[in-house]
Amino acid sequence: MAVTASHTKGLSVMNGTNLVFDTCAVVKLLDRKYELSSLGIDIDEVQLLTSVIVRMELLSKRNMSNDEEKDILEFLDALTVIPLNETIEKKAIEIRRAASVKLPDSIVAATSIILNAVLLTDDKHLLDLSWPGLRTQNIF
Repeated sequence: MAVTASHTKGLSVMNGTNLVFDTCAVVKLLDRKYELSSLGIDIDEVQLLTSVIVRMELLSKRNMSNDEEKDILEFLDALTVIPLNETIEKKAIEIRRAASVKLPDSIVAATSIILNAVLLTDDKHLLDLSWPGLRTQNIF
């Protein structure tokens, strides 16, 4: 499922903002549990990003059907996938040492902080995480 204008009708409250998807935000978008338009996101006005960790989590699902894999790959093609680098690594380690979040979530949060992006999630641990530079948006 590619991100198209049909998925983002509506307001453009977050124009000019970089957005980082966490794994649950991608899965629930592909499952049509929410739409970007419900968050006021106009994909023509934002940069859509995700971490390589999210890509790995999505593509490593057991017993994935060919259609599921195709939908995930199409969606990922519409995003910029951010690789790990030393800056993200250091920030993720800092977060993981100080907060009760899993390492993959620490990496995704660090990615969003380093990129000055809003993290799209419904993960309570991430939504409740108070960290300098971390901005989250609940997908619901």
